[in-house]
Amino acid sequence: MKPIQFLFFFINSILVFAQAPSDTQPIDFTHITAALEFNVNSETVKGTVKATFIAKENSNNAYLDAQHFNKVTSIDSLVVTYKNNKIVLKGNFEKGKHYTYRFNYSVCPKKALYFWGWNTKHTDSNFPNRKQIWTQGQGKYTSFWLPSIDNMNDKIIFDLKISFDPTYEVIANGQLIDTLSNTPTLKQWHYQMDKPMSSYLVALAIGKYQKQTSISSTGVSLENFIYPNRIQDIEATYKHHKQIFEFLELEIGVPYPWKVYRQVPVKDFLYAGMENTSCTLFDDDFVISESMFDDQNFVSISAHELAHQWFGNLITETNSNHHWLHEGFATYFALKAEREIFGEDYFYYKLYESAEQLNAVSEKEKSTPLITKKGSSLNYYQRGAWALFALENYIGATNFKKAVRLFLNQYAYKNVTTDNFLTIVAFVSKKDLSTFSKNWLYNSNFPTKKALSLLTASDFIKKYLRLAGERTQPLAGKHQYLSEALLFPVNPYLVQEVVSQLHDDSSENAKKLLLRAFKTNHPKVQFALASSLTSIPKELKISMEKLLKSTSSATVEAALYNLWNNFDAEKFRYLNITKDKIGLNNKNIRTLWLLLALNTKGFSVNERASFYKELHRYTAINHSIGTRINAFKYLEILKSFDDQSIINLSKGAVHPNWQFNKFCTQTIKRLLPIPKFQNKFVRLRDELPTKVQKMILTR
Repeated sequence: MKPIQFLFFFINSILVFAQAPSDTQPIDFTHITAALEFNVNSETVKGTVKATFIAKENSNNAYLDAQHFNKVTSIDSLVVTYKNNKIVLKGNFEKGKHYTYRFNYSVCPKKALYFWGWNTKHTDSNFPNRKQIWTQGQGKYTSFWLPSIDNMNDKIIFDLKISFDPTYEVIANGQLIDTLSNTPTLKQWHYQMDKPMSSYLVALAIGKYQKQTSISSTGVSLENFIYPNRIQDIEATYKHHKQIFEFLELEIGVPYPWKVYRQVPVKDFLYAGMENTSCTLFDDDFVISESMFDDQNFVSISAHELAHQWFGNLITETNSNHHWLHEGFATYFALKAEREIFGEDYFYYKLYESAEQLNAVSEKEKSTPLITKKGSSLNYYQRGAWALFALENYIGATNFKKAVRLFLNQYAYKNVTTDNFLTIVAFVSKKDLSTFSKNWLYNSNFPTKKALSLLTASDFIKKYLRLAGERTQPLAGKHQYLSEALLFPVNPYLVQEVVSQLHDDSSENAKKLLLRAFKTNHPKVQFALASSLTSIPKELKISMEKLLKSTSSATVEAALYNLWNNFDAEKFRYLNITKDKIGLNNKNIRTLWLLLALNTKGFSVNERASFYKELHRYTAINHSIGTRINAFKYLEILKSFDDQSIINLSKGAVHPNWQFNKFCTQTIKRLLPIPKFQNKFVRLRDELPTKVQKMILTR
């Protein structure tokens, strides 16, 4: 059997996006007011728009981006045309004067707005089918569903009136001005921004939700949404949120720039989260119970998206050369917030982890400068955070905070470049930034030695680096250092390093040290032991078996697989101990259990058909992406796809989430050469997406 990957790869991925075009026009759109309706059967948006703009120069036309619209008609006698994915407003526009145009439109969005669950078939009746509409404008453009400006340098005040079924909740940016019940089957929600923002930050989410509201110490309304059937998990999901909000306001030194802040989970989101102005949408895999918190929580994503309300939303990059001004700042200030919750060691360990990753990329000569249009997420996010950490150390915490505050205040609701920021830093600190800029912003390689020297300000990191330096040494030469790391009170990061160095050492001394690691009973250490001991000495068998009762689902999953794989005579017992465990939202324990049960000869012979049926059910589109990936992965190992799971896999190959799409596409490529599966694909071809039909024909 193939090794199991215990952590679901999709969750930790965060967006790197293709920037909007940089074309400009001699027109500045100031307000867009839209009244919107949605047809969930035809997946169509209909709208009435009032667009207000000021002429920066004398001109004969203005345009709004509108991708693949079906119909655009003028309401007034003013000339409105639609051509080349632009709504063109014609007239004699004089410099300095304001103009208003009104028009109707309809569109069936190809991107950026998604209808989920309304026309779903073949769902698992034991699992709810979420009917939702939600948007994702960054990298895909809001103009696929709402006339707007793809260029992020044009900031607009948006006012949305959305009509929909009153049994649902409609959530968008800004203040909820009012709601009107137009008919028994139609209600209107009116959301209004009072400050301008880039169009890619417009948000909309429609679904079944309940809301919890609290008020920050500065009077900002904090609205957290959750599914009605998960209301018991709202405290765990949004744990520490108010603390993070109030910390960031204080640490950044500029009041939260909008009047309300919302967080809304949505199904099958394209990324972990998206920082739409005043309204973050995030993947509902982060809706968790208290028991899941240590394995997978929303804290880091929540802090990151909240920090973007200042860095990205209040001030916005002029173009992608300066993308680190969004992601580096959001990552660094989120890490500062996490330090308040998880401690100093956590803060420095995360910096060390990212330094190792950045150094590995540099060694492969695949790194880029921080200021570039072609950076990776690792570059913009982690190297960006490192640049700020280095800058704060160089100019001092007081000057750093003054510079950030002045930067945000001077460029509020405007667009910025790296030079704008550095000019302010130089003014505040009175320091020469040329060497800093060369090392951290413009050098292709990550300055690893300088990074490690900064980390040694932490006594913990000094100890960690000393321990990590022993990785290539034989146990006899490093036994003392490893043993000292296991002394009470233990530091889990040090003990994880001990486990990493000993996991494949079968000597008696190594077993004794690992047994001491088991006895620490620390959750992080337990997971490290469960996942890294792929070969389990008999002396550690009982200690590993105790982990099957861990409160950590990730630990149970890893321990179950490795125990099952090591002790043939005990397979039935391990399966019986864990038969009722489900695990995280991706059903990590249950799906693995089904795989192992079906691969255990003689186990529950009469139930094998039901086990197969259950695993196939988990491929249905009303399950989470994580659950579907586990099911597809294990069905491939079992070589057991039925017709419906083939159809579900094929739908995944055209999913807008690029990682899930890629996973399903690659799985299909591996299945097609196998005759029994090739025959199924051919027989089902007419029911499959065009992309998969082409894959079948080109085999």
